[in-house]
Amino acid sequence: MYRPSPVPLDTVLPGHDRRRAWSHPELASHRLLALTFDRLYLAPLTNTPDPAAAAAVENGADLDRALGPLPVVIDLIAVRRLRLDLTTNTVAVEYVGTGLGVSRQAVTFSAPEAADACFARVWRRLGDGYELAPYRRAAWSAARAPLLLLLAALLATAVTALVLSVFEDMAEARSASRVGAPGLGELGVRTNLPQSPLEMLLGWLDWRAVCAAGGAVAAASQVWLYRRLTAPPTSLEVVRK
Repeated sequence: MYRPSPVPLDTVLPGHDRRRAWSHPELASHRLLALTFDRLYLAPLTNTPDPAAAAAVENGADLDRALGPLPVVIDLIAVRRLRLDLTTNTVAVEYVGTGLGVSRQAVTFSAPEAADACFARVWRRLGDGYELAPYRRAAWSAARAPLLLLLAALLATAVTALVLSVFEDMAEARSASRVGAPGLGELGVRTNLPQSPLEMLLGWLDWRAVCAAGGAVAAASQVWLYRRLTAPPTSLEVVRK
């Protein structure tokens, strides 16, 4: 009786077994990075960089010869976390290494396009068992400086305006009063009360101008706060489900 031959379980989908590679100078931290269907290879930046090595690997060149001695080999099935730092163009791979310990490799690219492409390729090779983690911004860390500036501007404006208002009241009272010299009675010499050192230092200011300047600084700090809280993410992270 005819029995159909079993379908092999390790069949690779068409187009998914193609190698991907990046080499120096596009790759800044390593000499060569090679991505296969199930592994990631990293060659340290020790030997003379070969810009044509990436194309040779993608066209089927021998990996042992292209990578040289002591390459780092990461099984994709052992990857726990994949992170892309958008500010430094760095792809960090966290994986279970030898002895079941957690290891980490960071790969830095010279251009954001190359870092994005590597991150997307590795994520695709990891498969459906991984998902993009929601981006969590440290709200207090982002808002601390603008909030401190806002509070300082409001406090300084309120205190300065209050002091200037008191100075104005004192000036009006001084102009309306007279101090008679002792022993001269109603015909005594009239003199103005002397100004305090603080009044001499700040008396030239107007509380209305101080309030306007404080309001401008407060408005600028609020714009800064809004931009810090609505800034785009600085990193993307893929984790195992």
